Amino acid sequence: MVFWLMPDSPHDVFSLVTPADIRRIRDTAQENFIKLMDKVFDRLLVLKASRDLAKNPTTTKQLLNCVRVLARLIPFVYEARSDGSTIEDIVLWTQRPRPGSGADYSLGKQLVSATIDLLFTSGFTVPQATVGEDTAVRYTIWENGVGQTSSLGSSKENVSNRIEVLRLLLVLCCKTMYVPPARSVAIANRALHTIAYNANKKMVLCLLCSLLNTSLKEHSQGWAIPYRNSTAINPADELTLHAMQALFIMLEYQTPATKGGQSSDAGSDATSAEESNANTPSMVLVTGTETGTQNLFRVFVSKLHRQQEFDYLIGNIMRLLEETMRSNLSILASVTKQPTRHVMPQEATILLWLLLENNSLFKEYVVDHNRSLRLFSVLLYFMLNGYTDPAQSGMVRTISHILHYLSEDGQFATRLMQPFDQSILPSQMRIVDASLTHADFMINTAFTLLCSSKPYLVPVYSNLLLLVRNVSPYLTQISQMTADKLLSLFDIISSPAFVISEPYHVRWLIYLIEVFDYVVHYRAIDNPHLMYSMVKARSCFVRLKAFDLDKAKGELAALREKKSKSDATRTIGSLGAKADAASVTPVPSLATLKPDDSSEGAASPALSDKARGKRPDPGPASTSDTREQATTSTAPKQASPGQFQPSTEWVFSWLPDLPLDPIIAVLDALSVHVDRISNDVQRSAELAPPTEPIPSDSGKSNLEPDQSDTKPADQTSTEPIATADPTLAIIHWLSSNAMTQAMPDLEDSMPEIRPRLQGMSPALVVWFKSLLWSMVYSSGVKPFGIWKNTHVRLFVIKSSQ
Repeated sequence: MVFWLMPDSPHDVFSLVTPADIRRIRDTAQENFIKLMDKVFDRLLVLKASRDLAKNPTTTKQLLNCVRVLARLIPFVYEARSDGSTIEDIVLWTQRPRPGSGADYSLGKQLVSATIDLLFTSGFTVPQATVGEDTAVRYTIWENGVGQTSSLGSSKENVSNRIEVLRLLLVLCCKTMYVPPARSVAIANRALHTIAYNANKKMVLCLLCSLLNTSLKEHSQGWAIPYRNSTAINPADELTLHAMQALFIMLEYQTPATKGGQSSDAGSDATSAEESNANTPSMVLVTGTETGTQNLFRVFVSKLHRQQEFDYLIGNIMRLLEETMRSNLSILASVTKQPTRHVMPQEATILLWLLLENNSLFKEYVVDHNRSLRLFSVLLYFMLNGYTDPAQSGMVRTISHILHYLSEDGQFATRLMQPFDQSILPSQMRIVDASLTHADFMINTAFTLLCSSKPYLVPVYSNLLLLVRNVSPYLTQISQMTADKLLSLFDIISSPAFVISEPYHVRWLIYLIEVFDYVVHYRAIDNPHLMYSMVKARSCFVRLKAFDLDKAKGELAALREKKSKSDATRTIGSLGAKADAASVTPVPSLATLKPDDSSEGAASPALSDKARGKRPDPGPASTSDTREQATTSTAPKQASPGQFQPSTEWVFSWLPDLPLDPIIAVLDALSVHVDRISNDVQRSAELAPPTEPIPSDSGKSNLEPDQSDTKPADQTSTEPIATADPTLAIIHWLSSNAMTQAMPDLEDSMPEIRPRLQGMSPALVVWFKSLLWSMVYSSGVKPFGIWKNTHVRLFVIKSSQ
């Protein structure tokens, strides 16, 4: 009785009941622990059914204390004991007599049901029922938005109680935190399954819309200057945060595949039903399907189709992103206007990704929306703003998945050719080129991130290259600066030493080769600057065509030996200073990075056993491996254990399939005319009137050879020096019909325009689970430490001190 009478706040419960006390009772007096759980839950049911709940503060206080005590105890039910076992099945899912009644019941199932009911209990979390209603639980939508045109007008007490109950709901579903990453996909979360698969459809519908509308509700913050050192949390912001987190874990959850290989949520297609009234969500109920075969949260999200609901979703997601963006860019805004403290771009981007993944109509709407390019620009801003901060790597990776997913749509790729307005960007992100398109800025952003060579960005690189690859069939009028950067990137990725340093480098190479293959077949005349850069970099394609494994191994060994001696790490970032050079110099570089397998997803081409080379067995999979960096060997002649060892079979599994022949044929044909135009311009410059003598030590062009060894430093050249630049003439010719006539026949080698699709590989699913639950964990630590000092296993917790 003392547990639901004495505490006055959650802080009292979490300070009075310590982790050591809970573990001692759980491990040494398990029956007493179970009895305590049963007693508190039984009291919760009695108080929930009380008719004076809304009018009696004492009853409300006792009910909240029951919620708090359960939220304190449940994490230790999921936590593994010293011997590795848990008491979850015994405490939550084993049938036993209920105290007082004697009837058998399952505490876990009943507790999930009661917690959901508490979110819709009249006078507790929703306004009291009107006269004539005698229902304690009212399944209704809390806020206006999706499925609801008006708000319930909830009181401060309703909001505060929702926060407490949502906290308990998150705790009930937190089993995933206590499962090792390698097993998180295979082990079911019974509490989540009970809500998403076996629940009442009306309840799921109301809960989904309530969480979604609460997450996107705009709160009036006012313009008062906040006290920054205050630890007070705005209840509206806290409710929004918990609502988003609950929504994320519901939409993300899928039951593990069965032994037969079929996913337990793979049911038949849902049939549609007519809408009953204006306040009914456009997501129709599933009929004719077996209970428990589908995640109803996903099903209902997939049924959204009203334009006003899509307007509401994308409008508020854009608002959340742009509010943070303006706050970052404006000093005045950061001082005067209270920021949204909890709902950051990370949450907004995750919600956008989940909506796009689960609703094809919403994806079409985003692509066709008049603000789609604005959304694209804002997302690129957050990538550039966050890529240097490891704490924002989750957001950067989420955005890369969003952009890759959108790039699968040809209409969206076509829209990226429109001019890019840099006024929304801070000065340090702007590019000195008024002719930039959105595609130009996208390629420059990808180049910037790839050049950074940061270990935590490695999983993003494949998405960035796939993004460029999917857009390439639609590229038009790429600027010279962008073209040079793209070829600089190709130069380093196609260098023999880089190709064989890691097996996944071949995938990056394939994506870039496909970019150039699409351009020469479909967009050559539309991209004269890119074609000119390709002609200048022709040697890179020829070098790749003549790839020799032994030479590549020798080059790699020499680079590793040089690195071991000089300790001078050369990364992709070394290209940054050379991106604007007139020619591309082959400078292979090795980034000591080791990505996780999830960076490829389903979009990566499957490699055969031969393609994997003679790679040693890495042993059991572990997410800790994805955080390690592959160190370079100090032995130049022999690879260290665990290092990739390419074989001839591995090379022949991918090299013959690269579409290099048509690319080289086009470049050979164009180079003849480019050389002719260059010679003509040079000849014309030589026939021009002689210029004034120029000292050789100060007037030498960067493109002229160094003749300091054959001429004295003070010698003055009396010969006329040609200063004509053939670039303009070459670009003019490359954009004319004459270029088309000079190209060889490519009809037989025309590639099909087909995007590389995104898929959720097991490793990507594990990463996404870890991201979501780490966010839940972090938010729970701040007020009073819900999961603090518990043995979480899904992710690693590092102290900020």
